[in-house]
Amino acid sequence: MKKFVTVFFVLFFFQVCAWSQAVTHKEKKNLVEAAKSIQDSIEREPVISVKDVALWKLEIRAADSARIVDSLRTAGYGAELDEFFSRDTAKVEPVFAPVVAGQILGQNVFVWAWDYYVLDKNYAHTGPSYWKRNFREGWKWDHNHWAINFYGHPYQGSYYYSAARAGGYGFYQSVVWAALGSSIWEMFCETEYPAPNDLMTTSIGGSMYGEVLYRLSRLAYSNSDVPWYRELAAFIFHPMAYSQRKMFGSRDFRTGWVPVELVIAAGGGSRFGSDYRIGNQGADNLDQQWNDHHGMTSLFLEYGKPYTRVKEPFDYFKVEMFNETGFEGNVLQLDIMGKLKNAGLHGRGHWLDFSLNLNFDTFYGDLATVSTLSLGAALDIALWLTPDLRFRIMNQIYYIMLGTADMGYDDLIQEVHPEYVSDKDNYQYNTGVKYSLMTEVLYKKKFRVYNKVVADVLHTIPGSTPHYGAEGWDFLVVNQSAMEYRILDWLDLGSRLDTYLKLAAYSTDLFEPMSRRIFSFSTYLNFHLMGGR
Repeated sequence: MKKFVTVFFVLFFFQVCAWSQAVTHKEKKNLVEAAKSIQDSIEREPVISVKDVALWKLEIRAADSARIVDSLRTAGYGAELDEFFSRDTAKVEPVFAPVVAGQILGQNVFVWAWDYYVLDKNYAHTGPSYWKRNFREGWKWDHNHWAINFYGHPYQGSYYYSAARAGGYGFYQSVVWAALGSSIWEMFCETEYPAPNDLMTTSIGGSMYGEVLYRLSRLAYSNSDVPWYRELAAFIFHPMAYSQRKMFGSRDFRTGWVPVELVIAAGGGSRFGSDYRIGNQGADNLDQQWNDHHGMTSLFLEYGKPYTRVKEPFDYFKVEMFNETGFEGNVLQLDIMGKLKNAGLHGRGHWLDFSLNLNFDTFYGDLATVSTLSLGAALDIALWLTPDLRFRIMNQIYYIMLGTADMGYDDLIQEVHPEYVSDKDNYQYNTGVKYSLMTEVLYKKKFRVYNKVVADVLHTIPGSTPHYGAEGWDFLVVNQSAMEYRILDWLDLGSRLDTYLKLAAYSTDLFEPMSRRIFSFSTYLNFHLMGGR
């Protein structure tokens, strides 16, 4: 950035000297003052936002007379002038690659040393004999605790990713850096075999976590002069991204100035209609009914607008979290969707958007444990049918690159294998298809009726089964229907009906198809903390 700005204003300096007869003293003074202000800001403040860059452009425009611009074009610099005034980004060179490599290696060394010297974990007692084995025998699926593999590993990967991303590298380049960090860890930092599932969740899932947290950190610390609590928020969102920018200055001028909607909800309700079956027979004697009361919380975060033109991956993303805690069972859902590319039309509140997306979805609880890491496409259409009535429909279909499923049929398995003990590590690895259909009706921006159904169709990857060895098909369908009324600008009253349906059909004589269906009704309040409809 400094080189670009310096060259640009050196060019202007010589042009001003050459046009001394045509340009007034006041015009030259304004131009020089604008240039000096920008250069002083760059030298004084390493963190520069998109907003800063936009304001500087306005200063330059204000300092330019029409005669200067015309003379530049006459002198053959029209293309450069148009490019400078039209660009919505400012670029600088990324951090030197060996520095990023050193940071990623340092992260692995630090975590390994902590596990070895402080926690004294068995898996940290590795060495050359294990390294040779890893290269000789290769990669194998592991069944570490599900939460470690599908929450812990992506968060670890986000640190690798953000070391590169905050250092000025793009999304795809940073994914490669995350994969490098994960590969080093898998091959050299554990006594366990290197696991392909860990590589995928750490590099791809970690990149999704990393981009979301990086952008939120960048959003909190987007301007040159922010209060201490915003710097603290930026650090909390992602310490690596924040520290990288503090050490090397801002290397990305595109993020940080984006509309965001944030809604949190709290409420409660009851579960009912539990139907638990094996084959054609009821199996209620083997499982609790889940007919109980529960508390409910949720979070919805939308970064950008649904019709935003995606110039870089994750210029638009959504994060949705939902938690339901009852006396007889808990449910935790986390869904992250980010657009990689899109094309469409937008105008007067209508839009048609076709996009290529990444999706990371987890469903964790006593009912089932499922995760999907997916790549797919979406078609999103919104129409104002009347000035007061908007209809929206969005179809999404994904290929599940890596899925997991533990459908929670432990009591049935124990009927066949009395020695079986569940330890929450008995999920299977899958590929498959994910489909989502969302419809929404909005009336006068006051009444909202919403329905979303998500279906995961999963098939076991051969050789990835846990010790009881039941390969086959797993299905999870979640349907949410909701009605909301806007009481105040920042508050909604809502009610929702959630339907959970799971089905397992394994290729074994030990089990017939097993299924369970549960309904859950909740009343809640939505608190709009940022943005709105």
